[in-house]
Amino acid sequence: MHLKTQQQSSILRVLAHLGRPVTPQELLEAASADSPGLGQATVYRALKRLVETGEVRKIEVAGVSPHYEMERGNHHHFFVCESCQKMFELDGCPGGFRKLLPPGFTMSSHEVIIYGTCQSCAA
Repeated sequence: MHLKTQQQSSILRVLAHLGRPVTPQELLEAASADSPGLGQATVYRALKRLVETGEVRKIEVAGVSPHYEMERGNHHHFFVCESCQKMFELDGCPGGFRKLLPPGFTMSSHEVIIYGTCQSCAA
């Protein structure tokens, strides 16, 4: 059985509160209020452990720092703001990707990333 550290619990609370994928730096800034003295190395260690236990998902997209989100088990895609580099979860999936495959090909999974400008950066 894995007991959560105070830092891991703080990170999970912050992820739940923010409700979107975040970078370790964003986590550090937000979780520091809850866990004074929290350092970057501790955030990385806690994230590594939370990914290993399946509570947190690491999202790696080319050209963007890794982001982390609560693992909810629902299939979804992402929007990446090209200005601030923040990542946002998109609801649902358009599906129908199998019909795009050449004959004889099989698909095991897919990811859709939409790039653009978020509402805050557009303002």
